[in-house]
Amino acid sequence: MTKVDNHPNRMSTKRIVLIVVGGVVVLLVAAALIVAGVRGAATKAAADANAPFTLPTYGTNSPPPPTPSATPSASTGGGSTTAPKADARYGAAVAQTVAKNVDAKLSGGMTAKVVSVTSVDGKAIRAGETAGPALKVTIDLANTTGKDVSLAQVSVNAFYGGKSTPASVLTDGAKPLLGPLAAGATATGTYIFSVPDDQQSSAVFTMTDAAGSPITVFK
Repeated sequence: MTKVDNHPNRMSTKRIVLIVVGGVVVLLVAAALIVAGVRGAATKAAADANAPFTLPTYGTNSPPPPTPSATPSASTGGGSTTAPKADARYGAAVAQTVAKNVDAKLSGGMTAKVVSVTSVDGKAIRAGETAGPALKVTIDLANTTGKDVSLAQVSVNAFYGGKSTPASVLTDGAKPLLGPLAAGATATGTYIFSVPDDQQSSAVFTMTDAAGSPITVFK
């Protein structure tokens, strides 16, 4: 008689065990490959970090490295880029020196002219001011910049004598250039400076319409 197998699930159990074992082996191999890859990447990174730096080389088909362009200068015809140096007499760089009655283009783009210089008896009304001989200076300013501007940065000063002594400012009767000035408009300012009688003929006036910009000297 034929012997009947009373364990029909024996083969299926073996197959399951084999499949599980095979899966574990595959996972172990994959894990080993990942670890090896990470170690290799770390080793390469460490080697790259310790390698000496070298400049890139250019092949025959590579574009050549850029060459620095020459700085324009007066000798090459490109115009000088050197900023004017500060004049010790005035404590600022001088853009130009013009006659008092000449229209002068200021560094900020506006146009100014010293209309008149009159000898007056200055009055002291504020602390630090000294009454006595003074010069009253009237200046016309035209906004030729093409846009509305503020006159807050306009500065006018006076110097006199062989040592270019700064003249003190007097406020009584002065009407400095202030406020906004529309494009194309003009304004008139009045400044009063303490200057000794015997030094008034040597007085010069400086002006700028932009803070930190070179000044214009009116002589």
